[in-house]
Amino acid sequence: MPNKIILKLFLLLFAGVAFCLPGKANDFADNSFLIGQLTPAEYQNNRLFDFIKSNNWTGIELTVESNKKVISLQNSAVPFSAILEKIELLLEAEESKVIPVFINFSGNVHVLDSVINASSLSDQIFYLPQGERWPSIEYLVQANRRVIFFVDGDIENESRILHETSNYALEIGASQITPNSVILKRESNINKELFKINNFDRLPTGVSTSQVNRNLFPEYINFLLESWTKYGKKPNFLFVERSIYNFGFIIEQLNSFEAVKGQVRTVGKNFERVFWKNAETLITGGKFSFPIRGGEEMILTPFIPGFSLTPSQLTITAEMVKPEQYSILATPLDLNRGLMASFHFENELADVVNPERTFDGNGFTFSQDIDRGNVLRLPENANINIGHPEQYGLPNSSFTISCFVKFIDILEFGDNAILGNDEQGYRRGLHLVLRSGHPYFGLWANDFMSDELLETNKWYHLTWRYILETGQQAIFVNGQYVGGSDGHPPYSGTNDIFIGSALSGGASLRGYIDNLYIWNRPLGNEEINRLALDEEITYQATENPTTLLSTKTFVAILGSIAFVFLVLIFVLLRKMNARKHSILVNKPETPSKNQIQLFGEFKAINNKNEDVTELFTPKVRELFIFTLIYSMKNGIGAPIPDVNETLWYGIEDKKVANNRAVTLNKLRKILAHFSKVEITSQNGYLHLNLSEEFFCDYVEAFKLCKIPQGMSRQQLQLFFHMVKKGRLLKGIDWPWLDEIRGFTGNQVIDNLLKLASDYKKENKPKEVEKVSQRILDYDDLNEEALYLQIWALQKANNSHLAKFNFETFCTKYEKTMGESYALSFKEFTHHYADQL
Repeated sequence: MPNKIILKLFLLLFAGVAFCLPGKANDFADNSFLIGQLTPAEYQNNRLFDFIKSNNWTGIELTVESNKKVISLQNSAVPFSAILEKIELLLEAEESKVIPVFINFSGNVHVLDSVINASSLSDQIFYLPQGERWPSIEYLVQANRRVIFFVDGDIENESRILHETSNYALEIGASQITPNSVILKRESNINKELFKINNFDRLPTGVSTSQVNRNLFPEYINFLLESWTKYGKKPNFLFVERSIYNFGFIIEQLNSFEAVKGQVRTVGKNFERVFWKNAETLITGGKFSFPIRGGEEMILTPFIPGFSLTPSQLTITAEMVKPEQYSILATPLDLNRGLMASFHFENELADVVNPERTFDGNGFTFSQDIDRGNVLRLPENANINIGHPEQYGLPNSSFTISCFVKFIDILEFGDNAILGNDEQGYRRGLHLVLRSGHPYFGLWANDFMSDELLETNKWYHLTWRYILETGQQAIFVNGQYVGGSDGHPPYSGTNDIFIGSALSGGASLRGYIDNLYIWNRPLGNEEINRLALDEEITYQATENPTTLLSTKTFVAILGSIAFVFLVLIFVLLRKMNARKHSILVNKPETPSKNQIQLFGEFKAINNKNEDVTELFTPKVRELFIFTLIYSMKNGIGAPIPDVNETLWYGIEDKKVANNRAVTLNKLRKILAHFSKVEITSQNGYLHLNLSEEFFCDYVEAFKLCKIPQGMSRQQLQLFFHMVKKGRLLKGIDWPWLDEIRGFTGNQVIDNLLKLASDYKKENKPKEVEKVSQRILDYDDLNEEALYLQIWALQKANNSHLAKFNFETFCTKYEKTMGESYALSFKEFTHHYADQL
């Protein structure tokens, strides 16, 4: 029996690392409903009820009013009870129909409850208490609880029949852009399971809704897909008022897109906030859903401050068998993970993380505090220079800075400085201060100030956290979040940082400071709370103090064993084609050890199979990639003057040399954890030396493109396997990279067009669709790739989606080129059928 259990666990691991949850199929929250407005005229002519009777996945919106305890349809004498009778007739006509009903009402909700309870519909109502998950459609049908009431308005008292919409659904409007800051301001908004889109019929398309049914404008579908992707929730309720009759196609179209669903969990519960490194998505709740368009490959990279996630990334391809749900497990990080500096001020200026560094300052002394023991005293005009911000991984990166501080004198009109520099300019002037007594997070014209007001002669624990992916600046006082805002670009200053000083005006601390820590990652809320409780951080001075490989769980141990098998297969195949650029068609999807991935998002796996991507701070990563690309181009490496000019433009020569030396030293320490990879400096060049034991997708793709006679069929398949993860260095925006990225993109498009054409000749529509979709990811106006995709969809009897893709292309073409596309769908397919 134990052997059988182990065997099952191994099979589960090989099935994809992400575990399939039992879950319920076809949950209510996984469906979309078209909601039409019931007016007195619609009630009299019965048109809306006839439409709902003939169309599944539809619902009703109505406004009712109370007059002497009689509830009636607004601006009419139609009693609400008569409407309930008609809804019951709809349920009787179709035993599998589920109908959501949205009621706009102001007043005592118990009056509304009494009318519903008195109706024969009362025993068919489903009500879900807040905090519980929505059941499956099958459950609602079998239990005959097929009508679900929602209520909006200024209501009194609490209903046990009607769901207050704002408590259950995230709401946006289609008629105008709703800023993320408004949607996500309240944490409860993020984790709501349902998604409501108001005014969907008023989406600004420039076309009357009466024409939608005939023309099938892709703007509507694209808006839904973009909203679905942006918030990680499938749109559940589309409000179209009296235009419902022109949108009958929309639900079928929306449901034609496959979804990737799952949840991010820690022990016993889902997370309430999950951040994503995908450019289209900012933040979701712990439960997520994303659409897959056509044959595209999707790469999802979630992150939660303070946790490592397993798996750290989901790669979903069209050909793979996907579980009903993915489960991503979160494990708390050690507080020393990403710790760049640790100052305890025990009668000396010392950084525990970097004991070799020395620091100087003026006017400071050490003091014995009755509460905290040895602390640093910084009176007016006293400060300590702790060096260049690059040493702490601050520029263009996430970071967290925390300390205990006590102020002797808080300026009523001015700044008390905790940490900062004297640099001016947008994003360059770091100043973590009190401004008129309020904690302040400043990056020069890119700032946030908390409403919290601090007092003198009192110890506070202050934390400033910046999250690169969302641009969030957040401030914590005594472990509690006291405010923040999203959308701030990162810090990019280069001047030295000072403790107790900030801004050119010379702001001072005027007090005491203790336990100053700097991380080059965003800490989680729980970690910050632990720091405020004075939890001791243990730090071991090793070259790589952190690891993503957990051995605390049996599953992780089995996972490492499973990876060994994959690595052995990978290494064997690599050796078989080391010098011949031979065929590695069946390369494992799971990242193997000792490799760095540049296509798609940057990813690094060391020789112990540990994900060390986060060790590559932005500047270290840039130096590595710059040197790698030059080494591949000319075989000599990157000229040091070009390195200086490109990576540290505008900085004085003396500082450039120091910055380069610091960054190069960090890079060498990181590369020591890869087998036979090193960076050398010789004759004025930086050169990256690579061995056959090290794998980089860009390097291999570069070699394949250099084959004089062009790639063979199997080499094209290998090339596709390497580039299908996405554009080169997705999400990275360095001006010098544009030329390289453009050249690489052209190489990818040319070779993949050849592969797709070969597949078309062999009548393999699935393969054609996958390759053409990847081409369109590089160039969404590539007409040859569009034709190949349409050909594949037509072969699969999906002409509806083929036409939709063409309409989407035409819309993009007109927005980009400023003119309409010249060919109709029929003309387009005939034209390219003769050429490809």
